[in-house]
Amino acid sequence: TSGSAAFDQAALGIIRKAAPFPSIPPQAASASLEFETEIGPF
Repeated sequence: TSGSAAFDQAALGIIRKAAPFPSIPPQAASASLEFETEIGPF
């Protein structure tokens, strides 16, 4: 959570609109991915 309910809901809406997503390739099943992003002038 970002700490902002409105921001969280907007982010989830964007993800839902981008669906459907392609299947994850079998070779990536055991891999992990982590990312961080900053949005806005904080």
